[in-house]
Amino acid sequence: MEKWIAAAVGKMHIHGISQIELASHMNVTNDYISLILRGKRAPKNSKERILTAIDEVIKQKNLSK
Repeated sequence: MEKWIAAAVGKMHIHGISQIELASHMNVTNDYISLILRGKRAPKNSKERILTAIDEVIKQKNLSK
């Protein structure tokens, strides 16, 4: 597993973000996110897109508190 994937999954866990929530935010399927986070797919810019999406979801959660 790549380090960025482990860091992304850890950040999702800490902030209570599910794969389904992340997939919905990114307008992709949960299966697609799962493949990336398990290292089975490595689409171009996936690291940047996923890390940015996680930060955006965290920001949205903080605004709704």
